[in-house]
Amino acid sequence: MKLVLILIATLFTSAAWSAPRVNNGGGGWACRNSKTGEVRWIKAADLTKVEFYNPGKLVEKTGNVWDLLQEQHDYIHRVLPALSAIMKSNPLDLKFKMRGVDYPLSYIPDAELRYKPPVSSCPGGLVSYVQLADATDGDVTYSNRVWNLPVFSSYQKAAIMLHEQMYFALRKTFGDGSSYRTRQIIGLMYSGLSDFELNRQVDEVLNNTARKQQGIFGFNNGPALFNVQVTCTLSINDEYTYSWTPDLEVPEFYMVIHGFKFFVDINTIDGSPVRLQIKDMQSKFSAISEIPETVPMFNSMKRVQLLLKGESTKARLGCESKSQLDLDPL
Repeated sequence: MKLVLILIATLFTSAAWSAPRVNNGGGGWACRNSKTGEVRWIKAADLTKVEFYNPGKLVEKTGNVWDLLQEQHDYIHRVLPALSAIMKSNPLDLKFKMRGVDYPLSYIPDAELRYKPPVSSCPGGLVSYVQLADATDGDVTYSNRVWNLPVFSSYQKAAIMLHEQMYFALRKTFGDGSSYRTRQIIGLMYSGLSDFELNRQVDEVLNNTARKQQGIFGFNNGPALFNVQVTCTLSINDEYTYSWTPDLEVPEFYMVIHGFKFFVDINTIDGSPVRLQIKDMQSKFSAISEIPETVPMFNSMKRVQLLLKGESTKARLGCESKSQLDLDPL
């Protein structure tokens, strides 16, 4: 009897995502102590490439967040006339539109993140994606807990606020359904380019076709995931069970449970699993979970299961993210 391959994705929604969803928003990265939950730093997602992959290009300024934001608007007016005209035609006055809330914000799936901070940027801790602002029709919500953290600098906040204003203007003008172009432009603005080169590249972005569909959590050069801890369980015929915390540095291995031999492959990118596979070494049948099934496990969905089912043998591999920080979401 041939084995029937069944892939089951069981979704467990964390309490971290229980707040009501709104249309769009700016996000960032948080480095936290994996044991205590202490937040070490908060970074705007738009600045990730400049800050972590072009060292020395980003020099944070200190000062009042509103003054820093106005400085960027003055720069746009002086150097980027096309973008300035778009933003002036569809202004978003955040002084009257921002409000803080006391719950974690829901993840907004319009991010299209291309870069994440490297694991080395948070030694002994975890890097996770944090929704820093939610916006709908000009009303912007932020989490008081995150926004008031001393490690969340005025410079990074100003970048998030500029993101909201620019994304609002691009949505109203071109119908952008993804923050892709907003992230591109803000990343360019903070990259230390000459005025001429910045103007040329931003005009090129504005001339590109607007993305009408919300993005995914990563694309092109790999998923924008974060380093997590994972626990897995392999069971045979719902009777014999073996649980372990995989060493993600050695993702491929064989295991034998009561005479049944299996090959297990947990493929990773930068410390985060992106592919799960289990193979019955006797029948050679296998079950595989790849992007996009595995990626959401490390966002709002906590578990992915693979099931190999035959006439007399059933093998089930289940893996889920495991972190003390799940109990204390930002």
